[in-house]
Amino acid sequence: MWKRVIELADEHDYMGGIARDQYRVKQTAEIFTPTELVVHLCKKLIEQNPKSFAPGKTIIDPACGDGQFLIVALGIKMYHYDMSREEALDEIYGVDIMRDNVDLCKRRLGGGHIIMGNALDPTTRIRGQNDEEYASMHDWFSDDMNLESFF
Repeated sequence: MWKRVIELADEHDYMGGIARDQYRVKQTAEIFTPTELVVHLCKKLIEQNPKSFAPGKTIIDPACGDGQFLIVALGIKMYHYDMSREEALDEIYGVDIMRDNVDLCKRRLGGGHIIMGNALDPTTRIRGQNDEEYASMHDWFSDDMNLESFF
């Protein structure tokens, strides 16, 4: 299974070819995690809780970038739990403050619930965020949100 997950993740160029100069990295604190490390962390998570990625378990990455963690989660759901791509994507959520990362993540996954927003300040609208994304941030990160629905 892990070989297939790595192949899925590696279908996409690492960091997606988006220009990330030193100024952008300093302003956004973008850090992108190599596939090998993401897989290692997910293996450890499964060792601690074998049902971490099971059907019915929602995965959310509040700083998803190009979707490196989410693509591995997708692969685990599909290849370990025999979920269809559509079923797995319905349980995958991602947020990022950069529009180009959001668009790249959406293309990379081929679906899922990926939106532009600031998970650290979900009630503040950020430049470039559309109405649907703004409303989703309120829904996903409201004070009365049931966190267990995400874990």
